Amino acid sequence: MRRNVCVTVALLVVNLLVPLPLSAKPLRWDGPLGESQVIARARTSFEARLATLGAEYAAERARSERSSALPQVSVSETTMKSTLTQLGMPAARQTYASLNVSLPLFSPQAWAATRAAGSSAFAARATAAMAVNQAVSEAVVAYDAAALARAVVGQRAIDLRDQRSHLAYTEERVRSGAEPRYLIARDEAALAQAEQSERDARADAVRAVHELEVLLNLDLASKPVLALNTPSPTFALNVAALERLAETQRPDVVAAERSVRAARQRVTAARDGFLPTIFATMQSYNGTSNPALGNAGAQIGVTATLPLFDGGSRGAAVRLAQLEYDRARIELARTKLRARADVLDASTDLKTARLNLDTANSELRSAKIDMRVTNLRARAGKGIELEVLDALATLAGARETVLRATARYDDALARLHAAVGDYAPR
Repeated sequence: MRRNVCVTVALLVVNLLVPLPLSAKPLRWDGPLGESQVIARARTSFEARLATLGAEYAAERARSERSSALPQVSVSETTMKSTLTQLGMPAARQTYASLNVSLPLFSPQAWAATRAAGSSAFAARATAAMAVNQAVSEAVVAYDAAALARAVVGQRAIDLRDQRSHLAYTEERVRSGAEPRYLIARDEAALAQAEQSERDARADAVRAVHELEVLLNLDLASKPVLALNTPSPTFALNVAALERLAETQRPDVVAAERSVRAARQRVTAARDGFLPTIFATMQSYNGTSNPALGNAGAQIGVTATLPLFDGGSRGAAVRLAQLEYDRARIELARTKLRARADVLDASTDLKTARLNLDTANSELRSAKIDMRVTNLRARAGKGIELEVLDALATLAGARETVLRATARYDDALARLHAAVGDYAPR
């Protein structure tokens, strides 16, 4: 699809030019705002940054979990002065520093828990990527809505101009005695309606632009210049290929798959709770004492622990982990089905939007022809006033229909990209 290239280029530009993390202070933006810039801003929007923080939190938890399966090294110092003699013990002074090392030789439960935490952290990153994917999709749709609202304002300004021109023409005809005076009141009513429609469009455009600015963290006093994209005249959809692509790259599917893996590893960790654990420990001593007890020493030991009875807590942990694993598998199946449905729905919407756009353009061409014919009939004295007003209204409606059909096409294309996961960071 045409937009695939645009999206890829935009994401590359974002990776190279947009610093992370973005400042929380809204950015003042006056001037052209294109879709690639919207994508760049949306990838560092409020929702995207919150999701990224969640992924970082999961990554830190994984590192914390991993530490339990790694060697532990610590240094300690002991200083003691004893002047209380009892049971024949002399007064003494000791100052010792020691190095303590603990090395897990066999700890299957800790190792399995570490792998599970790593899979969970990967799933959290994928979930954050899906949040970015959704944030970009919402921003593109909001951009299309704001651009459409601005375009409607421009179109209704043209309609207003046409109504004023027609009123001026009617007034001239009335002054010359070619038309009755009551037609002026009818044209003035049509002009008032056009003015009201133009004011309503301006208010709608202000709201739409503000919604976009909030999504992109832009200063509400900004004056961005927006424009609807021109749809490609032709497109080809391979829905089956898009479904396969969604199952391999869509972040929520990837997250669900990693969640299943993490749940399976937690089952293993729970079962490993029935196995023994073996740790090697080493401790060295260096220091002085009075009376002299030696200046240095070391001890090495191996500790093996075999749990015998815990009241059923380990068995309950295994059952809970198994239930979580079953739930994760069900969630994965549902996520894959949802991804397929999103691709199918977006593909259908895109096809329908393409057909609607063709129909709207045909109606606009027909309305322009009718307007020219009606004007010729009116100037030749063969038409009536209502025909001109109807032709003006039809032409205005046809122009807006084309704008709305264009925005719908762009929205459908954006939703298809989001359904496949194209907006997610790689």
